Amino acid sequence: MDMQTELMQPVRFEQVSRPVASAPAADAPYDVREAWSTNYVAWFITQMPQQGALPPDVRDTHRFEIEFETCVNDPQAYERETLAELRQRRTH
Repeated sequence: MDMQTELMQPVRFEQVSRPVASAPAADAPYDVREAWSTNYVAWFITQMPQQGALPPDVRDTHRFEIEFETCVNDPQAYERETLAELRQRRTH
């Protein structure tokens, strides 16, 4: 399944675990970054508070798509930034 088709599929976030493997570098092969990013973003979204109902013109996968596109470019930087965000949320 190509990435565009996969992104169009409903995203299920139930019982998602954080990836055990370290985040790949930005220069790792795309398929390695894609696989890790898919799992990490699914986990990260489950850690964030829900922001209410989506407008009718926004797909259910919108947040996943945005986060994934950011993550897949540089998974290590994305992981650092999102873990810092989670730590900040938990201390406030």
